[in-house]
Amino acid sequence: MKNTTNTYIKDYTNTFVIKGHSYTVTAPARFDSKTNELLDDFELDDRAAEKANEMYREEFNLLSPKEIKDFRNRLTLSQRDFAKLIGVSPNTIALYEAGAFPTTAHNRLLKSLMYDDRNLKDYITVDQHQIPSDIQNKVKEALNSKSNSKKVFTQFIPGFSKYSSLQLANWFRIKNFHDSLKDENVEELTQMKVVKLLYFAFGRYATQTGKKLFTSPIIAMQHGPVVEEVHQKFSGNRGIIGETGQKLDDTAYNDYELIENDPEISRVLMEIENDYGDKTAVALRNITHQPGSPWSQTSQGYPIDETLILRVFGNQHEM
Repeated sequence: MKNTTNTYIKDYTNTFVIKGHSYTVTAPARFDSKTNELLDDFELDDRAAEKANEMYREEFNLLSPKEIKDFRNRLTLSQRDFAKLIGVSPNTIALYEAGAFPTTAHNRLLKSLMYDDRNLKDYITVDQHQIPSDIQNKVKEALNSKSNSKKVFTQFIPGFSKYSSLQLANWFRIKNFHDSLKDENVEELTQMKVVKLLYFAFGRYATQTGKKLFTSPIIAMQHGPVVEEVHQKFSGNRGIIGETGQKLDDTAYNDYELIENDPEISRVLMEIENDYGDKTAVALRNITHQPGSPWSQTSQGYPIDETLILRVFGNQHEM
């Protein structure tokens, strides 16, 4: 056992470089009481390193080892069977659950399957010839179990919304700007698109929790549902980012950080981003214009009944 009698612990700031990216972490470290020299402490040092790893995962939206393991356990699959489902080696899954960063392709696939059961169902159906039948059956049982236990909300649960629609819009704005820095083909987020993303987020969150994601009225306008508060804020603007992000202020960045640190809300926003983020504003508008949609049942210029959104989305019709 290490002798810690002549040592003390205090916060220490260190910079970790992960795949060319620097992260500054302040965390407890051990020092020599006589010389004040920084000492090795594997437990404390590992904690600091893991904080840096978490920052890297957060910046690049990578799944954590716990999220991957929890998903595998939900499907009641061993690491070997889970690897067969995903199409990777068992060693790869073991490494991911031990802390290795998933590749971009694996991260995207896992998120798609984790965040939307419809994608998981389609996945085992399309690839049924490549996936062993016993694994297919386990996944189907997990899906049926979740479906049978899922509570169906017909009315909203009374309570306050955590964030305004503007704060949630700022999450999408900063996310879009970050993505554009990594990929020059990412188009600037527009007012028309962000209000559609917020509309889909409102409906999905309502069906999952029975709560309102935000309180701003959603108006039925010519080009589909429009979140009134966000529409008023960006009135007269098509793009809401700017070529170099000049339309983003400190408030936008603060809102993004606030929501990123809220697992419940950031998860639903990321679900919507994964499912609809690659679609154009026109494509999203067309989805909301389908017969039977809340927009189609509301007179133009009037607020869409929020309970109507809850019922339609609750019947697995996001439109």
